[in-house]
Amino acid sequence: MNVNSINKFKDVIDSNFSNEKLSAKNSKGQSLEDVAKDFESLFVYQMMKSSRKAKLAEGILSNSANDTYFSLLDQEYSKIISKNQSFGIAEALVRQFGEKKVK
Repeated sequence: MNVNSINKFKDVIDSNFSNEKLSAKNSKGQSLEDVAKDFESLFVYQMMKSSRKAKLAEGILSNSANDTYFSLLDQEYSKIISKNQSFGIAEALVRQFGEKKVK
């Protein structure tokens, strides 16, 4: 195999991969508001995760299964909290990255 055929093959794969990524991104149909809300939920989750790590002592029943359970529970709580109570992060992101209207 020569270098030209390898480069052509690489270009074909790259173009197909980028086309698949674009079609997958468009098929999800997420708007900027949805992505901003998801980011706010992730931010709340990280706050909850950090606060849970700050425990002072290990419980008698603590194990890795509890850690996994609490991690999943924190993820669901963060989704509910960011859905029902706004921290203003999503709105700030929408203002920052939204379409600029030219007057």
